[in-house]
Amino acid sequence: MVVWLGLNASKVPTATVEERQALSEVQTPGDAAPVADNNVLVPAFAPWAPGTKIQTTDHQPAPGEHFTAQSCTAAFSFTGKDGRAYAVTAGHCGHEGDLVWPTNASTAFDYASEVGHVIFSGLYSPHTPETEGADVGIIEITDPERYMDVVGAPIPTGIGDNLGPVERVCKTGATTGYTCGTFEATERVQIVNLDPGVEDETLGDIAAVCAASGDSGGPVFAEVNGRATVIGVVSGTEAGRSGEECHEGMDNPHLMSYSNVDQVMAVIRHVVPDADLIPQRW
Repeated sequence: MVVWLGLNASKVPTATVEERQALSEVQTPGDAAPVADNNVLVPAFAPWAPGTKIQTTDHQPAPGEHFTAQSCTAAFSFTGKDGRAYAVTAGHCGHEGDLVWPTNASTAFDYASEVGHVIFSGLYSPHTPETEGADVGIIEITDPERYMDVVGAPIPTGIGDNLGPVERVCKTGATTGYTCGTFEATERVQIVNLDPGVEDETLGDIAAVCAASGDSGGPVFAEVNGRATVIGVVSGTEAGRSGEECHEGMDNPHLMSYSNVDQVMAVIRHVVPDADLIPQRW
């Protein structure tokens, strides 16, 4: 989604005590389920909860400037062994060097300092055979203390490293929130609209889940023993159906494409090989 923002002087929004407490409770690993058979990777520390709202710009806006910002969603966050913080979003949400801002930023003071910057895009950056065609992007978070809006209540981060077959899929996105549907297909070729007049092919899994612009980069979940477990990153939805009604169970469901967990982990291993992810059983 493209938004236009005017700038004036004000203060950066801050989180309430309750909001900060809710976020802090999901930033570190919880207890594993010792009898479970599902392999899940849990960040040693996750500064942003799954479903954090973000926007990106290709430069730092000047006071009084009208500019274009792209709204997206972050799937999850983690740290490296050196303590540097990162987040995962869609590759088409930004080029290398693009700046990342909270979606509640609307004033000159808010845009004085970014919260991070894009360091890799599976669509725009040089890639390896393992990351080719992956609509996955990596953000380095440079201001992890900045207040960021989250879709719904913060939840713990668990990345499904080795799960069984998935039938029901859900996603969280900044535009349409939490929606669910059925898994449809894997490793399908998708056409992604990048810059005006520019298209690229990506590989993605497909689910009958409602999504819209701004949801890109959001976490795709499967339920594992009662826990929401990340199995992918929202890539896009069917072109030409954005104005149609969408709900779970409809006869002609909207289809959402997403980069699956194998693609996501390939990008993380390429960009942040020392990612501090703890294996657990859920």
